[in-house]
Amino acid sequence: MGGKKTMEKRGHQVCSLVDYQVRQKITPSIVRKIGGKEVPSAGTIEVMIYNGKKKIEGGMKDIKLASQKIYDILKKEGRETTVSKKNIKKYNLV
Repeated sequence: MGGKKTMEKRGHQVCSLVDYQVRQKITPSIVRKIGGKEVPSAGTIEVMIYNGKKKIEGGMKDIKLASQKIYDILKKEGRETTVSKKNIKKYNLV
């Protein structure tokens, strides 16, 4: 059988700031039968930061928090002027 697709491994791309990406992996809630009873399990949402194929940080819950962290990384590198004004306004980056 073939390997997993990029979307299944890394999640959906939500936004892109310069060469960094914010990706979101959503796991839906599942109802399982255990001992004859239906037991629901909660779904999860995980937001991650990628630079190409390299995962920079993960385990976040909010897209705005992830985009702010990318903006802070770009500030340290001195490349905050390369971020589009549309993304700065959309995610309230400071």
